[in-house]
Amino acid sequence: MEILTTNFFVLTLVGLWKPRGWTGVKAVLYHFYTAIVIFANISFLISGIMDLEFVNVDIAAIIDNISLLLSLVTIRQKTACSIGNRKDIKEIIDTLGRSPFKPQDQEEENIVKRFDGFTGYILKYYPVLFTMAITWFSIGHIFLMDPLQVLPYRGWFPYSYNSTGIYWITAIYQLYAICSAASINLAFDPLLPCIICHMCAQVHILRYRFDMMIKKLEVIYDTHPKDIIASSERKMVGEWVDHHISVLNLIKYINSTWSKVIFVQYTASSLILCTVAYVLSHMNAASMNFAGNFFYFIAMNFQIFFQCFCANQVTLEFLDITTALYDTNWFNLTNSLRRSLTIILCETFRPVLFTSSFFIILSLESFTKVIKCAYTVYNVLQ
Repeated sequence: MEILTTNFFVLTLVGLWKPRGWTGVKAVLYHFYTAIVIFANISFLISGIMDLEFVNVDIAAIIDNISLLLSLVTIRQKTACSIGNRKDIKEIIDTLGRSPFKPQDQEEENIVKRFDGFTGYILKYYPVLFTMAITWFSIGHIFLMDPLQVLPYRGWFPYSYNSTGIYWITAIYQLYAICSAASINLAFDPLLPCIICHMCAQVHILRYRFDMMIKKLEVIYDTHPKDIIASSERKMVGEWVDHHISVLNLIKYINSTWSKVIFVQYTASSLILCTVAYVLSHMNAASMNFAGNFFYFIAMNFQIFFQCFCANQVTLEFLDITTALYDTNWFNLTNSLRRSLTIILCETFRPVLFTSSFFIILSLESFTKVIKCAYTVYNVLQ
């Protein structure tokens, strides 16, 4: 689980995942660091909400502020998932390292490595894109600063920041809160797609094990008596069915763990994309602020795209199980095993989906709907 180890190392750096071996003073200090991260993000969110005004304001400015607040709402949910569902996430990772999910031969290890390669691309390019986006986004707001008068981000504070010291402390606090929030996104977002990719690997292993089971049974048919053949069939088919059921149950467990995050992310992304598009249309294309919002817009697209793409791939992989099983030498099996195979095939016809709140389904079609919804709202705002 090299890739997942990298995911959790990044989560540790941003303050959302205490290493398992840390106890005593180390644990206390890490919990203190986590509390600072949570306080910075929650207080920044509350400050932005308190500053909202809907009378005599610049529509572009308030839309820019709302899009930022929506992002902070999704980050709050991700923080809650990382800390509140820590036990569930640990169980998912531990389960992937145990039988029947653990690779049993070199071919299965090659299958896992192949999908590790894909998750490696996610971990390589997504952080680069998001780091570039938040850097330009922050630089764009820094250029808007007017010391003692205008902070880098809008917000309400229960004190005056007209003095030099208080102004710069407040400005640095805002920039830290934004960088911390971006780091949480950078660390948490790739986790679900990477886990989903490992589930795709498990589907490939399922198909491989079924093919190997058929080949082993063909040898047994030629060299063993009927009573041994019957017991071997029951044992091998039972193990394969247990693996299949375990994969389905683990996917349900993953879905329930990330369900709230999926709902908040999907809903907020629809609004963020259209609001950022509206802000871009009213900015000077040569300004630093335009560059920052443009990269932020691209990053938000990829943020929801990776989840939708990987979830859609799981659905397609499970649909392909039927074809993969049919392509084996099933016709060499005994009549009783063929009947069992019919039941197995019926189970594979049910689509495996990642959903939230009964109406949000992660898929490429859902990603398209987000883009269409964003464009529709953008036209309304125009």
